[in-house]
Amino acid sequence: MVLIYHMPEPTQPVLIIDDFATMTRIMMGIVQQLGFVEVDTCQSGEAALAKLSSRKYGLILCDLEMDGMTGAEFAGRARGNPYAVQCPIVITTANRESAAQCVRDGVHEFVDGFILKPFKAADLQTKLTEIEERLRIKRRHLEQQPVLTPPKEPAAAGA
Repeated sequence: MVLIYHMPEPTQPVLIIDDFATMTRIMMGIVQQLGFVEVDTCQSGEAALAKLSSRKYGLILCDLEMDGMTGAEFAGRARGNPYAVQCPIVITTANRESAAQCVRDGVHEFVDGFILKPFKAADLQTKLTEIEERLRIKRRHLEQQPVLTPPKEPAAAGA
């Protein structure tokens, strides 16, 4: 299934998930620099999944290496939530090799990107622009696809 959604608007809430409180505050400041006003934070994937059941987000930033549920596990479960599938999920990590392993494991199939920590507002904006361009290409590709119609049923004998 191909998920096509729109990029977040600054009026939409952002969800930040990181088990390190200082990093959560830093990421909150970064998304606020990009103009996002409403920012929710969680320190675990489990708590974030609970938030997804009651609120629709425009963007989710999630740390990869968390105790309990990893960011990759969170993203996989979040994509099963009807609210989460409509927004980009970006995995944050301080470890380039961990991000590469996620790609090898297929995690890139259900997240929209990875960004290495520490990052700045300009880095996140660049990542969001890259995601937006990929979504634009997917939309264009889908628009060019022929619409398939089911084959017609043969007429019943004697009809």
